Amino acid sequence: MFTKAEITQIRLHKLGMVEPFTEPTTFIRQAIALQTQNHQPALVNFLQHVDMSWLEAEQFFASNQIIKIWANRLTLHTFLAEDWEMVFRVFGTRTNIVHRLCQKEGTDLASLLVEIDDLGRKREVFSRKELEAIIGEYPSQVTSSIIAQAAIAGILYLLPSSDAVKNYSHRIRLGNYQAWTSEPKANLEALMMLIRRYLKGYGPATWEDFRHWSGLNIGEIKPAIAGLEAELDTFTIESQAYVSLKGEKTMLTAQKIFLSGKFDQAVIAYKDPTWIMTEAQRKSAWTVNGHCSAIIVANNQAIGLWKYDWKKDTLQFTVSYFETPCFETEIKQELEHFASRLDKQATKIQYKGI
Repeated sequence: MFTKAEITQIRLHKLGMVEPFTEPTTFIRQAIALQTQNHQPALVNFLQHVDMSWLEAEQFFASNQIIKIWANRLTLHTFLAEDWEMVFRVFGTRTNIVHRLCQKEGTDLASLLVEIDDLGRKREVFSRKELEAIIGEYPSQVTSSIIAQAAIAGILYLLPSSDAVKNYSHRIRLGNYQAWTSEPKANLEALMMLIRRYLKGYGPATWEDFRHWSGLNIGEIKPAIAGLEAELDTFTIESQAYVSLKGEKTMLTAQKIFLSGKFDQAVIAYKDPTWIMTEAQRKSAWTVNGHCSAIIVANNQAIGLWKYDWKKDTLQFTVSYFETPCFETEIKQELEHFASRLDKQATKIQYKGI
């Protein structure tokens, strides 16, 4: 149905790597979620896909429209608050590693969640230390997993903050509170909706891509796939089965330089990121501790990495090409555009590698 080149063009358009989004909610809805282990890289990732300043992005992240909760792969992500029930029904109603860890430790997870819920109803903002006091003395992995489970269960969310500060609030603070209970039919409909959203935002893709992005296994998604059969097209390229929503169309891609943020969904939303980079480049893009670097895309292909650092009043950019340096002028223009949207203005900009 599509060639690999056409799939690349479709994905680039959908992810805002050709034309930035003008409405931040439209972008988050398209992306579904942004990986957010660290606050500042997540803001950079967001900023590179929307037409906003850093201050405007900070204000949007601090609004009641946005929540930070653990979901996909039990990893911290930024979602629209309106999608929390979908997250609960897909991720919060299944047995996962948190249940297994608590069972191993002899911990009553259900009782702890009730206590956390009670704390959140009494306190507008509460800290990780207060949560740890409720949970008790356990290895950090167990404690963090229980907090994550409280998020996907629809109880608490992490407030926008610096990486060193961990403050939380209860879902009732968002207004229009309604208790959620697990209902098999509603849970299945939520999973079907998530798959539709994924294919709308990232497709054409493979089921392996969706499983990699969501952390769900094939047995968990099979009923939803069956329910969506009439809405999907399946086709094969080089022995690899792809799936897309019916009516998917090809797009012409303008030649454009795009600077992603770290953990950009263009890379981490697919099991195989070689749709945009070679295997050797993929190894360069991931650090030894598993962090996905910010990439430079040109002519529909990753050509290198970039980063920025503040040195007093100097903003220093570093570009590392995968191969031969190219597009120096265009990359400088994109870096200067990025710098123009930061609150802290540099008196000098330095470039390394271009």
